Amino acid sequence: MKIHANKSLLITVAILMAITTASAQEFGPWSTPVNLGPTVNTASDDQHPALSKDGLSLIFASNRPGGAGGADLWVSQRDSLDSPWEKPQNVTALNSPFDDSSPNLTTDGHWVFFFSARPDGCNTNGRTELWAAHRQNKRDDFGWEPPINLGCTLNIPGVDEGGPTFWEDDTTGILYLYFARNLTPANSNGFDIYVSTCTSDLDSCNRQQLWSPGVFVAELSSPARDTRTAISRRDGLELIIASTRAGGFGGHDLWVSTRASVQDLWSIPINLNQDNLNKGGDAVVNTSANESAPALSWDGQTMIFYSNRAGGFGGNDLYMSTRQKLTDQP
Repeated sequence: MKIHANKSLLITVAILMAITTASAQEFGPWSTPVNLGPTVNTASDDQHPALSKDGLSLIFASNRPGGAGGADLWVSQRDSLDSPWEKPQNVTALNSPFDDSSPNLTTDGHWVFFFSARPDGCNTNGRTELWAAHRQNKRDDFGWEPPINLGCTLNIPGVDEGGPTFWEDDTTGILYLYFARNLTPANSNGFDIYVSTCTSDLDSCNRQQLWSPGVFVAELSSPARDTRTAISRRDGLELIIASTRAGGFGGHDLWVSTRASVQDLWSIPINLNQDNLNKGGDAVVNTSANESAPALSWDGQTMIFYSNRAGGFGGNDLYMSTRQKLTDQP
């Protein structure tokens, strides 16, 4: 009986490994990143991007002149996927005199999540918290309603919350909000990855502050700084994370984690450079500079992130990398 049990266990493990490998191999390697250029980037810090589902709006954080103060949210638009990005405009409805950063759009385009240090939330000590805002017209990048604090069950007074990433499981209807939390704000490397869930409709989750307390995601976190995530919107089986963990190429690097199903734990993240090599590619995504705050397109074939690598326009710049969907995959 013991032999048969062990054989069954091995078969099960092999199946799970095959599923994980299939998920990881759905796409080819990432291309060499390209700077988005001087129309989008400035000598200031341009960072923490988010892409709309149609790929025609790019919302990001910048401390460039002309904002409300600190880091503000700005948006660049384009007429088509082949058109150039236009000059960014300040999204005044979302900004405050304090830092407002890390936007993340829902798939339907009606909600945006972000973090803010504005004082009218749960904290009174300048810590950052998670906020959301709604718009009726998903194509109106300036028609946002006043931002809503996501509540003191999710936001813990005295700590920093940041880098929200929303995902909805279409099978169960459960809503997930991945985010970074620093329980020791005096230590900038204290950020780890947490996740909150809500089983109501998104409007109620946000307006009625129904999000659950954040749960520590051990397999995505490390003793180093682990922050912004980007999740595959279609199936939730791939996640890219920004981290300063050991084994990187210097500063912040981008790492990838996968899972066989939504019910499974995430795999231990792999550096994106190594993942590229594993898939037969040779493009270098991570450098000795900082690469951070990834955002994935709806189809998973485009990634935008920020880097302060040499050759930019000063401070942090936004870069783009692409990959191809493998032809033998459905």
